[in-house]
Amino acid sequence: MKQLTDKQKKIIAIVVAILAVIHFGPRYLHMFIPTDAHADQGKTSAAHYAPIAPPTAPLPPPSPEAVAAGKYGGIWIGDELMPDQNRCKIQLEIRLSDDLPKKLKGYEQKSCVPLQPLAGGKLARGSIADVIRATSPVSAVMTGAPRDGGVSFTVDQTIGTPGDGCSLSGFSITDFGSGQVMAQWQEGTCPTGKMLLRKARG
Repeated sequence: MKQLTDKQKKIIAIVVAILAVIHFGPRYLHMFIPTDAHADQGKTSAAHYAPIAPPTAPLPPPSPEAVAAGKYGGIWIGDELMPDQNRCKIQLEIRLSDDLPKKLKGYEQKSCVPLQPLAGGKLARGSIADVIRATSPVSAVMTGAPRDGGVSFTVDQTIGTPGDGCSLSGFSITDFGSGQVMAQWQEGTCPTGKMLLRKARG
């Protein structure tokens, strides 16, 4: 048998090495270098075991009182000449109460001044002391009940003595254009009063 030359041995060694790489190479590559499939599998596994956050409970809808406070909350003022020829001013503050459950509260203050002290307004009759007493502000603390297009108030407490003897017994406001409400009040058996109030501060 003829011996192989060194050149032939090198050629055979190269061929054997190439065949070995073709046969065994992919197996060892999988051991040391992760393929895309392995990487994707790892991501899927991590996502599978990730903790799932519990669903967030929906917030309860706001109460009618909170909705009304958002719309009417603030200070309203009005200043008009009344049918009895007295110039009357009303200031009304509306806000939610501090206690729970939240209530809609109204704080009303009314003062009237006769424009014709000797010949006109009902409050002008009597002595000067009576006139001064009659023009002192009268206040009320009220609780509101929201209704469509306004708020109806019940009178909880009054502060001060009205000069005409007509104590506040009921109060309400109704939407009237932009930035205004129509105030209407009852004072016992006395005539019903009405006045436009405008938003002064919200």
